Amino acid sequence: MKQLPALLRIVAVSSSVTLLNAGSVAETDPFAALATESRPLATRWQSDYRGALQVGLGYTSDDNFMFGQYNGLQEEGATLIGNLQWNNFRNADSSWQASVSDLGLDTREGELVWRMRDKLRISIALDSQQQAGNNSGSTPFRGSDTLVLPQDWVSGINTNHWSALDTSLRPVKRELERQRYSLGLEYQVNHQWRLESHLLYEDKHGTTDTAGGIYVDASSADAAMLPAPVDYRNTELDIAVQYSGKKLHLEGRIEHADFDNKDTVLEWQNPYSSYGPNVRYPIGSGGLGQAPDNQQSSARLTAQYIFSASTRLQVDGSYALASQDQGYLDYSVNQTLTIEEPLPRSDYGADVATSTMNTKLLMRPFKKVSAEIFYRLRDRNYDAPRDGYRYIPGDGGSQSRAALTVYNTSHDLLTQTVGFDVGYRLPLRSKLNFEYQFEDAQRRNAAVEETQESRATLRYRIQPWSDLNVRLELLAADRAADTYHWDQAYYARLDTQLINATPQSQRYSNHPQLSQYYLSNREQWQGKADLNYLLGDNWSLNLNLLWREDDFDKSELGLTDSQWQRVHLSASYTLSAELSGSLYGGTDYYEAQQSSRTFRGGQEKNAFAVYPPLPQASDPGRNWDLVSENNSYTLGANLQWQLHKDLEISLDYSFVDTLGEQNFDTWGAADVDPQDLPDVDTTLHHLEATGTWHLYDNLSLKLDYQYYRYVSNDWAWQDLQASTLDKVLSFGERNPNEQIHYMGVSAIYRWQ
Repeated sequence: MKQLPALLRIVAVSSSVTLLNAGSVAETDPFAALATESRPLATRWQSDYRGALQVGLGYTSDDNFMFGQYNGLQEEGATLIGNLQWNNFRNADSSWQASVSDLGLDTREGELVWRMRDKLRISIALDSQQQAGNNSGSTPFRGSDTLVLPQDWVSGINTNHWSALDTSLRPVKRELERQRYSLGLEYQVNHQWRLESHLLYEDKHGTTDTAGGIYVDASSADAAMLPAPVDYRNTELDIAVQYSGKKLHLEGRIEHADFDNKDTVLEWQNPYSSYGPNVRYPIGSGGLGQAPDNQQSSARLTAQYIFSASTRLQVDGSYALASQDQGYLDYSVNQTLTIEEPLPRSDYGADVATSTMNTKLLMRPFKKVSAEIFYRLRDRNYDAPRDGYRYIPGDGGSQSRAALTVYNTSHDLLTQTVGFDVGYRLPLRSKLNFEYQFEDAQRRNAAVEETQESRATLRYRIQPWSDLNVRLELLAADRAADTYHWDQAYYARLDTQLINATPQSQRYSNHPQLSQYYLSNREQWQGKADLNYLLGDNWSLNLNLLWREDDFDKSELGLTDSQWQRVHLSASYTLSAELSGSLYGGTDYYEAQQSSRTFRGGQEKNAFAVYPPLPQASDPGRNWDLVSENNSYTLGANLQWQLHKDLEISLDYSFVDTLGEQNFDTWGAADVDPQDLPDVDTTLHHLEATGTWHLYDNLSLKLDYQYYRYVSNDWAWQDLQASTLDKVLSFGERNPNEQIHYMGVSAIYRWQ
């Protein structure tokens, strides 16, 4: 390739001396042509050039929220393409590197690193991220942390009574931006001791969505989707000391994190007129408390001791203390409601201590035998006062009576796992491993106090030929749960006055036969197979298989069974150093089966009757079963082509199709007749094409093109308007249906 003319070199940078020197070096290097003509640009600039600057313009064809969800390209129009890589390794004792990417987008990031060889490393970094949500919705609310309705609002009991709704709607822009700044320091004191420290500050702000309701009975609320502000600050600091000896390796680390939420409460004006004058529009309002300020300090110690060439011990332990003492909000944001009894405390004033310990002893007692013995512990302890709160339900009335007082509960957890792994080398470059582990988990204020689980895994790896590698794995697990105390949450949370006034047959929150899946007896089987085959010098094939089944054999209601099947196949082909490509495809299938029972309260809530006529909660004929199936299909291709020594082409295409089905069955009750939910189908086509033309050794032109097609028919959003549901003010957002073209044109200049 030719050199960039001197005039253009002077225009591109202010210093031409360096560029002229770079040209003379290239002319005297007999291997320069090999280095610059046969390697991708990304590799070439890192080794042959001190820096590279890419500048150009990109254009997105339409507004969107799926294509640009995380890449900053969610708005129609032109954007700046700006990327910079710059380094200096010429000094034998020190060097520096600088990089900046996506300068024209809200997803920009950059890092500056300075090093002293074998001694010191200092880094400063910026990471800016953006998440775009579904911006097709609208709301009548105005404001940020206090949402109010327009002056001409016309209220009513249901959403279809709001005659001014359509004219008062305005778009909801749901976007979150995160700015993260970090400073890192690494210092090598000597060949054994090393210091390390990092400081991180994060600012996250924008608008997300939430839901709120005003009610006196949670089974029937005047609900609304609400735009919710996000204004977080997070600071993290860690300091570590590392020691590396001949036999002993240690690292001690202390960390502190501080989370600060600038918004304490989200308040909205009640748009409904269902309740009394102090609750209905225009005086009534609802409130939602936001994530509270909190802090966490922790310490961690990792160690490894080498007893001999065949025996070593690894230990990893940590202790963390999280605290939360932000001042409480009032029982309600509606100051017109009657409060008879104040809050029991001014703040939660609680700590949660979490301890972990992981130890592993690795041994090779015989030439062909390897063994591991391990122990893992996690201990979470709450130090929290238990108080009763006479809350105001849903900001819909006066303070609840004393019998309806609710109590906060602590959820201590202790899990211990012991196990071993034994491996044996067999002929044909194969190895057989058997692993067994036993876990005991103890919980406080949970439906099950203790669960015990055994897991056995058999793995086999074989390479009968140099071009074939096969890995097989079979896992069997059995979890046994202690007696299921379905009434535990009921007694832990509610006041004795209410408990004593309630018949014993109705003292439960969830149906007594409804088991929480993570606390239930479960039998699990899982099989994996991974195959890699090299067909000559050009072809490579990979096959990945997965099958898993979970059987909750003791659960009558709740999740009773789930299955997951996966098949993925990929192939890569290298015709020559200039042309290579790959294909991949696969399918994932997930199925879950669950059961439940529909019933009313009062006498119908008795779940323990055995003689007819049965109350609803005792009648298995009122059961319903739900089978949820999810299928996903993926297909893709990639092509890398050095069409000419000055021209590189890259193509990448991916296709994803998912289908979700939910089908109901019932067991005889005439008034229990649920309809199957409509299928949800999503389809994605994404094509990326890149062409790079190297005009000169130090100047290239690059053309990027993307085609993005995303379609979904989620029934929950289909033909949805803000007033479609009588008691829910929604955003009326639409299903994604995007067809986006993106074009980028840029120049890449490199210097030595």
